[in-house]
Amino acid sequence: MKATSHSILTTPFFLLLLGGSVSYHASASDLESTVRTARLYLQTEDPQEKTRLAEQLDAFDGDLTELVEALRPRPQSTVSPGYYPAEHFSDPVLREKHPDDLLYFQVPSGYDPAKLNGLVVFMHGGGKGSPRTAPDRYMLAAEDETPQLTTRLGELFEDTGLIGVGPSAPWNENDHSRWCLPEADDYLADVIRECKTRFSIDNDRVFLMGHSMGGFGAYHQVQRQPDRFAAVIGSAGMWSLAHWPAIRGTTFILVHGARDAEYGVRDRNTDIAFARYAHRLLEEQGISHVFREHPDGHSSGYAKSHVREFLLGSEDLRRDPSFPHVVLASPVGYTTSKCYPVRHNRWVTLEAEREGLLAYDALQGSAGGDSEGPRDEWDRWQLTHRTVQRNGARIEVINEGDNRFRVTTANVARFSLWLNEDMVNFGKDVEVVVDGGTRFSARVRPSVPTLLDSYQRRGDWGLVYPARVTIELTE
Repeated sequence: MKATSHSILTTPFFLLLLGGSVSYHASASDLESTVRTARLYLQTEDPQEKTRLAEQLDAFDGDLTELVEALRPRPQSTVSPGYYPAEHFSDPVLREKHPDDLLYFQVPSGYDPAKLNGLVVFMHGGGKGSPRTAPDRYMLAAEDETPQLTTRLGELFEDTGLIGVGPSAPWNENDHSRWCLPEADDYLADVIRECKTRFSIDNDRVFLMGHSMGGFGAYHQVQRQPDRFAAVIGSAGMWSLAHWPAIRGTTFILVHGARDAEYGVRDRNTDIAFARYAHRLLEEQGISHVFREHPDGHSSGYAKSHVREFLLGSEDLRRDPSFPHVVLASPVGYTTSKCYPVRHNRWVTLEAEREGLLAYDALQGSAGGDSEGPRDEWDRWQLTHRTVQRNGARIEVINEGDNRFRVTTANVARFSLWLNEDMVNFGKDVEVVVDGGTRFSARVRPSVPTLLDSYQRRGDWGLVYPARVTIELTE
């Protein structure tokens, strides 16, 4: 057993905050000088330089909250309310990374750049042939007198006061679930970073919403990065593989129409049965979620009305970076062909794993889901649920209070816990009990280098922790 503290030598997206080469001149206790040194630390890839900068940063004895606030990006300009279609990424680094992708913004009339505002990232529907302009049909305001019955979302953002962004899906001409591609995780993070350069965004009031193909993405992303969002909203989607405990701490909203699949109209691939099974399994496993079934079909204004109702009633809903019950499972994904490794969830990191099996919920549809096929096969179609065993690893951690953490692992060789003052009293020993035995009992010291290392995991200033305990598990 070992408990160590060390740096993660990776380079995040942070170049927008670094205005050229900066030399360190002032004392590390000075906030302005520490901010400059911190930016250098985040930028460098040289291990020796990183160690040198870490020694300077380690001497900082000021307010870490104040330091994080100084490091957090600020909007580059003031933006007026309105609709901004077909925008490219404005940050040079992101524009180079995503040169052809488009962003569609709806800024409500109540937007106030002087305060922090909520954000909804909307994943559009379609498939492999959906153009990059696809978000336009969703992000516009309604053209008729019954906006509540259309699928256009302009009024949704206006009514809730949330900024809306509709990015074009990651490009792949051969894939019908583009929000579930391996690059989709980082792509969504880049969209959020871009929004933070344009608007004043509350780190803990970011929502993810997806419809149809985007609904697939909701089932996928809520398992892979639940820590990035205050809530995830899935409309008219589907799933066939899940490890549901991984979403603990993030509310999952399921909206689906009873007539989503209809003979002669639409196949069973987004049948209401997928949402009903998810609802039942989440209830059985005691996992927070909201299920809203409406009587209409696949693209329905009823879905928007349910989402609007939820968001209007969730003005105080915020992401909790210190949520006391975290489950990290790896790999996860919405279906077997898109089940990828995960390394981080809130304040837990899977550092190394062993070979072994993990249980997943799985759905299998019977033959006969083609809306143009024989009617008797259509009527006999059904989903079957089973538990499957797949190679994987899992860490479940509960912060029991009074500086005590209870950890249960499966197929884990090494993991880290990242801690902040909302989770522990740094003036007392921290005890970590793993699989029934005490593996760590000592004081941990918060530091600026550790805080910056924690930022580099997720590129999110709402997920930073100034102390770390890393534990090795023997066979």
